[in-house]
Amino acid sequence: STRALSDDDSSVGDEEQLDEMRAERDEAIQERDDFEEENYELQEKCGEYEEELDLLEEENAELRDALAVCQRDLSQAKEEQLALFLEVNELRARVAERDREMNQLLIVNSDMMMKLADEGFASPR
Repeated sequence: STRALSDDDSSVGDEEQLDEMRAERDEAIQERDDFEEENYELQEKCGEYEEELDLLEEENAELRDALAVCQRDLSQAKEEQLALFLEVNELRARVAERDREMNQLLIVNSDMMMKLADEGFASPR
């Protein structure tokens, strides 16, 4: 009967050890499942971020293209502005030359009127 008790004790000890091992196994399985779920969620997030990155890279490329177009247009506008500036300066120079010519003609006209007045011709006024 003492032997039966010790066998029962050892089988109870074995049973407790088995239960403990099962609990550890179940805990390890649960941890693995949790990690797999977390890994899956992280992979989904990673996929979403990669899609977002692709969209941002496309948008960035479009913005670079638009910037290149704007820079080309700006450069062309600056060239046109310079051409117009040169043309305006040329026109101003021509106007100044015409003003000088007009002033000379007015002086000549005034001198002729004075001579005519000196010679006895009346002013047309």
